[in-house]
Amino acid sequence: MAIQNRVSVTLSPRMRKALELAAGLDGSTTATYASQLLSSAIKSELKDSPVLYEKWLQLEKEAMKKESWDEIVSPMVIPVDEQQLVSQQTVKGWFLSGDNPDGYIIGTDKVTLHNKLPSGFIRSKRDETKGFGTIMQQTDITKHIDNKLSLSAYIKTRDVKNWAGLWARLDDKDLQVLWFDNMQNKPIKGTSGWKKYEVEFEVPKDSVTLSFGILLVGSGNVWINEVELLELTDKKSEKQSGLEVTLDF
Repeated sequence: MAIQNRVSVTLSPRMRKALELAAGLDGSTTATYASQLLSSAIKSELKDSPVLYEKWLQLEKEAMKKESWDEIVSPMVIPVDEQQLVSQQTVKGWFLSGDNPDGYIIGTDKVTLHNKLPSGFIRSKRDETKGFGTIMQQTDITKHIDNKLSLSAYIKTRDVKNWAGLWARLDDKDLQVLWFDNMQNKPIKGTSGWKKYEVEFEVPKDSVTLSFGILLVGSGNVWINEVELLELTDKKSEKQSGLEVTLDF
């Protein structure tokens, strides 16, 4: 029996009737429509999981090399748990924020690496997500008044429908914004491989708090890795060890 027919006969009578109705409107057979529906659901599941999607891309590359899917062996997918993918709100030093944090998930991805290092990520929970979310952290910046600093990170994206950007903000003691840059004038969109982005700024008088991270506006997936905070001088750039920040994942 063909797989399409096996799918059809194992459904409940109620579901078969629903498929018959949908197939009739679609102009296809019930079995064919069921197969298409199953395929679409599986692709959606793969797309929404960073771990599964990366493994699917690996399988596609192997199939293209061998010019066949018959010889491809599916790798064992490690369950998403604390060792594989740290769930929302549990990334050491980082936290989830934004005007719609409930629409996003942050975590540590130990499969999507850069220079063999685990990545932090933020992704939307749904294909249509309003507002923005950010994986971010904050630190006292008072020891660096009048210094010029650089925030840089490697960023990778997939299916960013609106835009994403590396961002930093300086606030005074009353939480008034003294300086802010979120790359909105040069946004990251769509799907892109690892690329280094950088934001430079001088720390003005009265600065108390530095906030920074990667933000995602709307739906998509964003990974971040190798975050650096440097002090820029005329002669060299120096890592800022004095700041209370956690720059890895």
